[in-house]
Amino acid sequence: MTKKFLGTLIGLIFIAAPAFAETTETGNVILPVLESSYTPNPSVSLIGGSFTNEGSSASVVGVELAIDCPLFQAASGNIRQQISYSTVGFTGSTVSLIELNPHWMTEVADNLTAGFGPGLGIAQTSVTGGSSSSDFSVGIGASATYKMDSLRLGTEWRSMNGSRFVLKAGLSF
Repeated sequence: MTKKFLGTLIGLIFIAAPAFAETTETGNVILPVLESSYTPNPSVSLIGGSFTNEGSSASVVGVELAIDCPLFQAASGNIRQQISYSTVGFTGSTVSLIELNPHWMTEVADNLTAGFGPGLGIAQTSVTGGSSSSDFSVGIGASATYKMDSLRLGTEWRSMNGSRFVLKAGLSF
């Protein structure tokens, strides 16, 4: 599975790279992490909400780390890498999710951003008294975040390994 994931990721990078090439005309920046002006603007949030998969719903809880993308920055807006770990407890099984979701965010009002983007994830399902399995998936999501000094409040919907809607509360550093 790791080879499949890495192969897919490398393929996507090679396909997308020419479209996002750094030029003075577009203002896009490849590897902004290499520039002295780059700041990751990290934030850590607790997440909680609802997860639905194949007609079953359960609560989801977890933690998320978000940073400004160190690999690519668009000429307008901001790409935030959202890396999360969460768990979902269904009757008779538990699902652990690890997800990477870069969202292109734009300011829609003072201190309020909204955006969307793709996602990559791994779901580890453990059945009580039985077997476990891991599944790789891709998806899409949309989010909004309100910032008050270092406090961040947000919401997000993702469709990956099921559908999830969460609220977020966190701190920026």
